[in-house]
Amino acid sequence: MKNGKIKTVAILGGGPAASTLATVLVRKGIRAAIYYIPKNVPLAVGESLVPAIIPMLRMLGVEDEIKSFSTLKPGATFNIREGENYSFWFEHLIECTGYAYNVPRDKFDAALLNNARKAGAKIIETAAKIERIPGTDKVKLSDESLAAAGDFFNGAPDLIVDATGRLRMLPNLFGIKGIEGGRKDMALHAHVDTADLNHPGHVHSTRLDHGWSWRIPLPGRVSIGLVIPAEHLLKFGATKEERYDNALKQDSVLAKVTKQSKRITPVVEYSNYQLVSERMVGDGWALVGDTAGFIDPVFSSGLLIGMTGGILLAEAIANGGSREDFQNYEKQVKHHLTTWHDIVSYFYDGRLFTFFRAGEALRDNFLMKLARPHVEKHMGRIFTGAASTAPYSMGLLRFGMKHALRGEDPRMMAIR
Repeated sequence: MKNGKIKTVAILGGGPAASTLATVLVRKGIRAAIYYIPKNVPLAVGESLVPAIIPMLRMLGVEDEIKSFSTLKPGATFNIREGENYSFWFEHLIECTGYAYNVPRDKFDAALLNNARKAGAKIIETAAKIERIPGTDKVKLSDESLAAAGDFFNGAPDLIVDATGRLRMLPNLFGIKGIEGGRKDMALHAHVDTADLNHPGHVHSTRLDHGWSWRIPLPGRVSIGLVIPAEHLLKFGATKEERYDNALKQDSVLAKVTKQSKRITPVVEYSNYQLVSERMVGDGWALVGDTAGFIDPVFSSGLLIGMTGGILLAEAIANGGSREDFQNYEKQVKHHLTTWHDIVSYFYDGRLFTFFRAGEALRDNFLMKLARPHVEKHMGRIFTGAASTAPYSMGLLRFGMKHALRGEDPRMMAIR
C-alpha cells in the first residue's frame, strides 16, 4: 500500500458496506465515487439487523428513514425442540439500544446509497472494469471506467476498493483464496405471506429435522430461509422452487409453523456463505464488506460486520493510508469474522444451547442466582451483535462452552 495522503477513492459495488464507506469518507473530506449498476434483486440475506447497528444508522443519519419502512425487532427467539424455546428481549440486555429492525433489503440498500449521494459521493451507474498492472500488486480502472467518472478523480483514483460482495472482483483477479467454513450447507430463501411466530417482531432461528431455518417478520410478509445439508435438501425436489415448497410441507417443524403460508416471491439459492479472504489489502487497493469475508446468518451479524468494515476502512484512509493503517484494518476485520465463526460453530455443534439448558437447570441454585445477571449481561452480547468487540464476554463464552455444560452431550442439541 502506498504512503501519502489518499484524496480520491473508487468504490466498486453499491451495497451497505460501500455506501457506509463512501458517506464517512466524504464527511472526512475525501472524494469518493461508487461504481454501481442498480439491480432488481428480489431478496438478499441480511434482513434482520442487530441492536449494535443502530448507533451506525444514527451516525449516518438514516435511522428515521429505515424505521419508516421496517418492522421493529424487539428480540430474538431460538426454537430448539418442540416446546423448548429460548427468547431474548433486547430491552432486558445491558449496554444495548433495546431494539433493532427487520428491513426490506431493497429499501435499506437504496436508503444507504441515496444517503451517500446526498453526502457528496458520486454515483456512477456503470459496472467498473479493472485491470491488473503486470508484475505488480497494483490494479487500475480501465480507460472506459475512468472516462465514466469524467474529471472527478483528476487522473486515476488514489485507492480502489472492492465492495462487489460475492463477485469478489479483486480476489479473482489476484487469485486471493478464501478460507471457507467447515460445513457445506445450502440455503434457500423466499418470502411468504404469513407464518406462525412465538413473539411479534422477533427473528426466529429454528432447528429442523435436518439443518435450521430463519423466520423474519417484515411488513406484510415473513422471510423464511432454509439452511440444510445438500444431501438432505436435494431429496425435496429437482428445482430450488420444488425443494423450498416441499421442505415447508415435509419437514416436521416447518410444516407446523408454515401450514397457512403461501410463497409470494421467487426462491433464491446460496451455497457457501462462510468465507474469510486471506488478503484484504494491497498496493493501492482494499476489500470491504462481503468481498473481505462473510459469515453464516444465524446471528444476523452480516450487515453489522460489513458496515463496521466500511467505517474502519474509512478511518484507515483518513488517518493517512499507511501500510500500518491498512494492516490494522485487515486485522480488525479478520478478528470480527473469526470471532463470529467461533460463535456460529457453538450453535451448530450444540454447545451453545446445551450451555443455556445447563443454566436453566441451575436456575434455583443460590450461587447461580448471584452469577446469573453477570452471565446474562455478557452472553447477551451474542444477540445484540456486540460480542466481537467485547473480549471479556468472548472469554466468558469460550470458558462456558468448555467447562459449564454439566456433563451433558452437546451432540443432542447439534444441528443435524
